[in-house]
Amino acid sequence: MSVQAMSWALSQQIVTEAHGRHVLLCLANYADQDGRAAFPSISSLSRDTGLSPRTVQYRIRDLENLGVIKRGNQAIPSAYISQKDRLPVCYDIDLKRGAHHAPGAREDITGCTPEHNGVHATTERGAQHAPNPPINHPLTIHNHKEGDNASDKDEQKGKSIRKNPKFDPVSAKPDNASEKAWADFCDMRKTKRAPLTLRACEMIAAKLANHADPDAVLDKSTASSWSDVYPESILPGTSAKNGKPSRHTRLDQVDHTDGLELDGNGNYRIAGDGQ
Repeated sequence: MSVQAMSWALSQQIVTEAHGRHVLLCLANYADQDGRAAFPSISSLSRDTGLSPRTVQYRIRDLENLGVIKRGNQAIPSAYISQKDRLPVCYDIDLKRGAHHAPGAREDITGCTPEHNGVHATTERGAQHAPNPPINHPLTIHNHKEGDNASDKDEQKGKSIRKNPKFDPVSAKPDNASEKAWADFCDMRKTKRAPLTLRACEMIAAKLANHADPDAVLDKSTASSWSDVYPESILPGTSAKNGKPSRHTRLDQVDHTDGLELDGNGNYRIAGDGQ
């Protein structure tokens, strides 16, 4: 592939018909850096352009008539292809042919295409020694892409740092808890590989805000290796984690003699039982 030839084929304005430009661009893809030795088969150009073989042949003939391409050294394809009866025609692309430029308001004022890289800002048959088009356009585009990717990576890295800064949960201690109880709870969470986030600290602080003994709640969670705090777990008459009243509490407040009566031996029996 010749970057120079393809760059010229894209920028030239000698061939303006769409199919002709497409065939010229694909033909340039097979040329060397000087635009010579392009010998693709008609079927290859048909496959590359999506045009029929007959249309490709017509467009090549048009390109020859315009002087954009000419027949080159036929010995070159012979060196690569052994079947002499199936040798494609070798073409050379005239990269010295210039591109039309848009005229300005006056002859000495440039029009809408003020910069012509590698072509003359005159007629198509201008000066004889127009330099080849520069090859840095695709490289410049590639470099821009690399620079854009690098900038994107830096931006994503910065967002990641802002999103996940180093956060010390010890610094987010609830107002009504002691430093020791809170530090022990934080260490327990860290040991479980479940370190506290800022949001988690805020939620725990909200749970402990109106509690009479927040340290006891924290200590119980620490001792039980609970990831969360359960303020109701230390209230009298509740279980450790779900806060439901225990069936084994307030036994001292129950009248266990209700429905019983003492017999002559001082033993309780069911009231009304004559035995």
